[in-house]
Amino acid sequence: MVTCSYVNAFSFFMGNSNDQLDLVLKDNNFEELSSSRKSIIKEIFKNDFWGDSEKKLEDILANKKHIELVNKPLDEDISAGKNTYTYDAHTYHTKVPPQGISKVIQYYLPHGGVVLDPFAGSGMTGVAASANGYDVILNELSPAASFIESNFLKYVDPQDYQAGIQFVLNKTKKVRDTLYTTTCRECSTKTEILYVVWSYELECNHCNGVFVLWDHCRKYGSNVKEHKLLKKFDCPHCLKEVNKSYLNRLDTKPVFLGYKCCSKQIKEHSLDVSDYENIKKSEDLVQNYQGIYPDVEIPDGVNLNQPKRHGIKNIKDFYTARNLVACSSIWQAIGLVADKEIASLLTFTFTSLYQRVTKTSEYRFWGGSSNTANFNIPQIFNEANVYLTFERKSKNILDHLKSTAQKYTGKSVIHTGSATNLSFLPDESVDLIFTDPPFGSFINYSEMNILWESWLGVFTDSKNEAIVSKVQKKGVEEYTDLMTLSLKEAYRVLKTNQWMVLVFMNSSEKIWSSLHKAIQDSGFIIEKVNIFDKKHGTFKQFVSENTAGADLMLHCRKITNPDSTFSSIDSNFNIESFMKNLSKEKIPYINYLHVDRQDEIDFRTLYSRYVAKSLSSGVKVIDFSDFRSKLNEILINA
Repeated sequence: MVTCSYVNAFSFFMGNSNDQLDLVLKDNNFEELSSSRKSIIKEIFKNDFWGDSEKKLEDILANKKHIELVNKPLDEDISAGKNTYTYDAHTYHTKVPPQGISKVIQYYLPHGGVVLDPFAGSGMTGVAASANGYDVILNELSPAASFIESNFLKYVDPQDYQAGIQFVLNKTKKVRDTLYTTTCRECSTKTEILYVVWSYELECNHCNGVFVLWDHCRKYGSNVKEHKLLKKFDCPHCLKEVNKSYLNRLDTKPVFLGYKCCSKQIKEHSLDVSDYENIKKSEDLVQNYQGIYPDVEIPDGVNLNQPKRHGIKNIKDFYTARNLVACSSIWQAIGLVADKEIASLLTFTFTSLYQRVTKTSEYRFWGGSSNTANFNIPQIFNEANVYLTFERKSKNILDHLKSTAQKYTGKSVIHTGSATNLSFLPDESVDLIFTDPPFGSFINYSEMNILWESWLGVFTDSKNEAIVSKVQKKGVEEYTDLMTLSLKEAYRVLKTNQWMVLVFMNSSEKIWSSLHKAIQDSGFIIEKVNIFDKKHGTFKQFVSENTAGADLMLHCRKITNPDSTFSSIDSNFNIESFMKNLSKEKIPYINYLHVDRQDEIDFRTLYSRYVAKSLSSGVKVIDFSDFRSKLNEILINA
């Protein structure tokens, strides 16, 4: 039985023989609901620790064990896919597959021990450790990420969670029916809208003529894989060629919607009069949810400046009126749940929707989700049904609870703070460090977390965020300094002769040099570098020709008096010798699934192998763009 007293008017108890939840509600007061929702965060986040983490930390530190040392680094690449229940449970910007992390932890700590991740992100190190019986300490700068970690490492009865989801869906049914109902064009039955696709109106830079982009940029192939949204096409007014990227955006228009009714297949149609009336109703309903949804002005930022150019000035502007109302209604219903553990996991479910229900969700003919590594507002976006998305994500989380979460036996500690200051940990208190630190300017985490943090009401203090950012006035030098301070703290709390494994990838020689310097200046010795293959890269890695591929694992050791720095120094190594050792059979190729492109040499994977060899040989790494150019020259002249 779970009890809670954070709001006196709330009560919670286990009900009938089926162990279903009986949730007792208070009056439907917007102001009280907003306040109660924040109180849940306050209840589980105290003194920079989440839940009962502070007590667990005391227990972990008091239970000191002698850990047998592993004297050789892990001498194999790790390959771990992302398609697991746990990985799919939440949409976070970057996650390292926990099954891959498990292999590393089990190698270095075969008889148990304490694991630390000072840059914990979504908490996958915690998942891997706790599910295999290891105690784990997670430190993370972002309170939103810490909140996500705390729920990834939480186990509640799946039936209780299902009852909570059903409660939210029941409480929001009337609003759902109002927002997402259309009429089947074939049988005239009322049915639910699955999605609505919106398009910007654009202004021709030749004749100033205005047109809806969707009407003029489509090119259909023989199958969905060959359908395209053209970048260049003729203006419908003056017939001159235009590039959509350089045209002024005006208003947005709904161009079609999708639903299922009397056919197994999704039907797509233009909007009718009643559909436009529903949109107007949504716009009118927004004012009823003031105080529920976040009203937060968007600050300047590397990723945030793009949406600001297109009129997105406030967090609420990321949503269509319909989806803002839908999200607010779910948030309101979660605020009525008395038990803080269930309410927290429902909030976790809500945050997992992230960009899927905002204007950042890019329309694709073949489906799929949008890029979660930036806040780009596409010119044609998909307005997903929020409630259906909420249901789908809840099923992923339910699968996680039934599989990975039920295996948790290790204690988990979650702390919010900068990795530059781990003062809550004494010297030589952890047995292994596994971490995925910030990749220079690759992802601006404090910016990307603002959507979650605006709903949660807690924000990142970015002063000590290790990042390269013009907005934060941090260059490579500042990034190096912050990474050095962080790794010095990691060195201090790690036991002598034990290991730190860094998962890292970047396409910049400057960032690689920065990280290498930070590792050396903190006192660590790099003993081995190999590949951590996540099976498929991020969206950014896929679409950008100048973005590197597979991540690398840097196996670093805390040795007081090292005899050497690398286990396999080869000062004669260079890109030419790297290519000579490659046979045609070993050269990897990219197979494009959803775009009409021929197979190409996988330069990203080759770069990962090259960087691993360069670092292991003590040779300076070159930029990915330079690597690609030189490699092309070698292949042409071969």
